[in-house]
Amino acid sequence: MSSPESFINQFVQKQKIYSSLEQLTNGLISTLISNDGLEIHSISSRVKSESSLLGKITKPDKNYKDLNEITDLVGVRITTYFSDHVDLISEIISREFKVDDENSIDKRKALSPDRFGYMSLHLVVEHSDERTKLPEYENFKGLRFEVQIRTILQHAWAEIEHDIGYKSKAQVPQILRRRFSRLSGLLELADEEFFAIRNEIEGYKNHLESNIAHNPSSVLLDLDSLESFVNTDAEVIELEKQLSQIFECEFIESHKETLSPALNYINALGISTIDELKEKYQLASPYILNFVKHWLDEERNFINVRKGISLLYVAYVYLGVVDEQALYNAFLSSVKFGEESKVEMPKRIKSIMDEISI
Repeated sequence: MSSPESFINQFVQKQKIYSSLEQLTNGLISTLISNDGLEIHSISSRVKSESSLLGKITKPDKNYKDLNEITDLVGVRITTYFSDHVDLISEIISREFKVDDENSIDKRKALSPDRFGYMSLHLVVEHSDERTKLPEYENFKGLRFEVQIRTILQHAWAEIEHDIGYKSKAQVPQILRRRFSRLSGLLELADEEFFAIRNEIEGYKNHLESNIAHNPSSVLLDLDSLESFVNTDAEVIELEKQLSQIFECEFIESHKETLSPALNYINALGISTIDELKEKYQLASPYILNFVKHWLDEERNFINVRKGISLLYVAYVYLGVVDEQALYNAFLSSVKFGEESKVEMPKRIKSIMDEISI
């Protein structure tokens, strides 16, 4: 066995290579994940410090003969939002790197149900032979490093566990073991629930266009259904095509940040389903183009306008047609207009509706 000093000297001599390995690998993995269309919470990396290395090689149960036997001198940690992304990222790593299966460990499977600890996937890998033929990677040939992949909740457990200092059930005071077990189970359940909720949301979104087209009375208004309605309903698309000519600019894709205020004032008007919203579009249809022309006057200096702008003018026309103060009050309480605008807006709507009434 080499002496600790010999290990540290070897490490210091290669430290620039390890730092380069850490930086280039971090960037490469970030790009690979992005290219596969996955969104992650974070990716971080580090080179082991001299003090940490010394602590590792001087443990009584360790018997390292060579620095290359230590597989976590460089480490990359990938934190995901959802549990299934751990496996998807593992597939990317296995595809792009040489995996040392013997030294890799899936702690999600290794931990017994009553064992304390986070459930994380640890892969020991090295760059592929093809990649180490490239000049910027040639110094990394044969250098192994560790990639940890875990969810954000697994990460939270690991960080808190590390801070508290308990790594096994035996170390925890008897009076606290039950609470630790409950908390561990809750976090695992939360991970599974977030995964299930995401899948349910995706399924809901996938069926929205069909449901809006064939059974609009069953579709409640929320941000997703409103966005789908604006982007897929034939009447809305045709109306906004005509409005773009009035605005004299391009209509760009809708965005939830701009649709969110629209959802607020639509709800304030007592509209709760897509069917009810479609009825308001039909009610506004005879008036809306002329209304918008009058509302804009001669000011047409728009660079672009987001799709969904018709929602605002349908709401204005609806207010003008119904002409009830209670509805005006409900609408005004849901929008962020200045006080002067809140006073003038009802007057202006009424004035325009008087001009264009048919």
